[in-house]
Amino acid sequence: MTGPERRPGPPHVAVLVETSMAYGREMLHGVAEYLRENEPWTIFFEHRSLQDPAPPWLASWRGDGIITRLSPQLSEAVLKTGVPTVDVDDQAPRSHLPNVQSDHEAIGAMALEHLKERGFERFAFVGHPRFEWSNRRRDGFFAAARAAGFACEEYRSASPVTWGHQQASWESETDGLARWLSGRARPLGVMACNDFVGVQTLDACRRAGLAVPDDAAVVGVDNDVLACELAHPPLSSVIPGCRRIGYEAAALLDALMRRGGPSRERADVPPIGVAVRRSTDVSQAIGDPLVARALRFIREHARDNLRVEDVSAHVDASRSVLQRRFRQALDRTVHETIAESRVQLAKRLLVETDLPLPDVASRSGFSHAEYLSVAFRRAVGSTPGAYRRENRKPPAPPVGSAPGPRPAEPG
Repeated sequence: MTGPERRPGPPHVAVLVETSMAYGREMLHGVAEYLRENEPWTIFFEHRSLQDPAPPWLASWRGDGIITRLSPQLSEAVLKTGVPTVDVDDQAPRSHLPNVQSDHEAIGAMALEHLKERGFERFAFVGHPRFEWSNRRRDGFFAAARAAGFACEEYRSASPVTWGHQQASWESETDGLARWLSGRARPLGVMACNDFVGVQTLDACRRAGLAVPDDAAVVGVDNDVLACELAHPPLSSVIPGCRRIGYEAAALLDALMRRGGPSRERADVPPIGVAVRRSTDVSQAIGDPLVARALRFIREHARDNLRVEDVSAHVDASRSVLQRRFRQALDRTVHETIAESRVQLAKRLLVETDLPLPDVASRSGFSHAEYLSVAFRRAVGSTPGAYRRENRKPPAPPVGSAPGPRPAEPG
């Protein structure tokens, strides 16, 4: 298929993605990353929220392509332009447009695994049933719980607080959630559908008299750092692959503008990991208080040159006693736990920063980059460089696109 005729010079592209939330801002970073590696575009861009209407200039805009969250407010105006468009919205498809979005079931499964690793056996989900992305995260959370042999409950409000149409006040909704949480068995691992619901869930836990994370541990989604750090206690959060969504959307739009016709209909991008904060720190879900104290110490000091002897000294137990208690509580050794914490820290640094491999190694507790590479390959099944490429951008451009060369990165 022959693509639309283009004027000379860089393509004119409108990027209509919200800047009001971390999810949208991270996608914009991904678009920028694609442009740094390929030919530049002229970007039409403005600060937006999810509820904003279509910008007035769009009706008369003469452009070559659009990347957008195709909300109901935008749908008609965007489709009328007739230009190649990639949708990065998370709701059910509103058009035939190619779509790139998060793998929400995988996000739910990752949240469940995070809570399960901390010893929880009872789980609950707090979401927005009016939104497909929330329901898909719930489904992934529930499926992972069932696969592990655990039951899971869902908080369903008759009048949820939603963006743009507040059907109940924050106070009354939080009070209802608090009453529901107070009737659940403890300790409880709770997934909130996003970070703002996570902040509300933490407030509800306080109103219900539940200690966090001892009675209830809460994990959100999106890793909106400001929201997570304003929460009390700071909120752990699943990190979606938003930069990769933006990068893939830009690569797909590039292909559409060059040659016309979508090379694929939809791509689901997996999450990166969990940003661990105090809301899911070691709790009474680990039945052995000695092991709980040791785990907290390991997570706080994984980047240091930590040895098993340091952990045993911190909890005032002999090495043999500590090893035995770890095997009983977690079915792994203290050394294996230290190594796992270091690899998890390295994964975050690889995806969230541009630090070279030696700096990633030193900041995650490995004395040399070579040691990191060996441990990383053993734990993850790929090299650090391959993991960074896989999770910060697509491993290959969509079929039909013609991106420029990608810089090599050491493995």
